Parts: sequence; structure tokens; C-alpha cells
Amino acid sequence: MTMKRKNLYIWIIVAVAVAALAAGVWYAVQPRRQELRLFSELRDMQSLVLAEMSLNKVGEISDEGATGVAAVVNSLKIGKRVAVYSYNTYLEAYMDLSELTAADVAVDGRGRFAKLVLPPVRTRFVGRDMEVVEEHYRVSGLRSDVSPRERSQLKELMNASLKKEVEGNDEYRRMLTEQARAKAVGFFTALLRGRGYECEVSVRE
Repeated sequence: MTMKRKNLYIWIIVAVAVAALAAGVWYAVQPRRQELRLFSELRDMQSLVLAEMSLNKVGEISDEGATGVAAVVNSLKIGKRVAVYSYNTYLEAYMDLSELTAADVAVDGRGRFAKLVLPPVRTRFVGRDMEVVEEHYRVSGLRSDVSPRERSQLKELMNASLKKEVEGNDEYRRMLTEQARAKAVGFFTALLRGRGYECEVSVRE
């Protein structure tokens, strides 16, 4: 074998080895790039609202049940004074994707399977009706009409009472959270499959 041909073989072997090494590095780096890209895209979604619940409270304004001097005065008046109002406030379940970390997104070595661990679902009050809804109104005889101030006071009492009920009863939040978790898993599973990944999606407690 001539020296020239021998050198050519050596160069071919070196070139093949370098190409194999480069391919190995590329395959090792590619899934990491996919992870970082997915992580960045998901985190950019920020706050994602997943479910909402409307909570209704009913309150009453009435001269009945008064005590002391008010009871004596009411007993002397002719007629009835009863007004019933309803009021809605809203609770939503959301996910703060800014809590997502790079460790929560993993892509396998082939770049075909993604594992995603989502931040926990949280709940919050997000609003309430501007006005109470009149469900029943009966003022007769010498009784006075229900004033705007009384309606406003009743609204605040109902709002405070409703929030206390929700905070003291985990069932409301549990129902809403379970619904939100199921929606989150379904949404992100469809999103990842649409990108060509087989996937496993879970939600942190």
C-alpha cells in the first residue's frame, strides 16, 4: 500500500469518527433544546383559568324577628314588610404557569416522548354581581319601603357570609379543583400531541 493511499484511509477513518461523534453530540443536545423550547412556550402562558363556579346567596329584609323597642314599634304598625334578594359571587380555578420549572419538562432521547408536571391548581374569588336581584317584595299597610341603604347593607352581609361558608367548606374548592385538574391534563395532552409528542401529563398537588 502506498503512503498516499494509506494517508487517505486514515483521513476517511478520522472523518467517519468525527461524523459519528458529531451525530452523538447532536442527538444528545437535541432533546435538551426541545425541553427548553417547550418550557419557554408553556411558561409564557402565565395564568391559565381552567374552571369557574357561580355561588348564590339569598337574604331577607323583614320587620319580623325584631327585638327591643323595634319589636314594640313593629307590633303597632299595620301590614307586612318582607323583601327577599339573591346575590351571586364567582370563584375560579387557575394555574400559574410562571411556577413551572425547567425540571418539570422532560423529553426523551429520541425527542418523541414528553413528560410534563404542571403547577398546582389554585382558587380565588374573582368578582360579584353589582346589584342584588329582587326575588320577592311585599310591603303593605303602614310599613315603609325597603331603602337602597338596606339593600346595600344586605349585599355586604351576604357577600361576607358566602365567603365564610366557602372558606369553611372545602367541598366547593375540591369540586372546582378536580374539574380544573382534569381540564388541564386534557388541554396539555392535546397540545403536546399536536406537536408530535407522545406524552404523560400530571398536576402537582
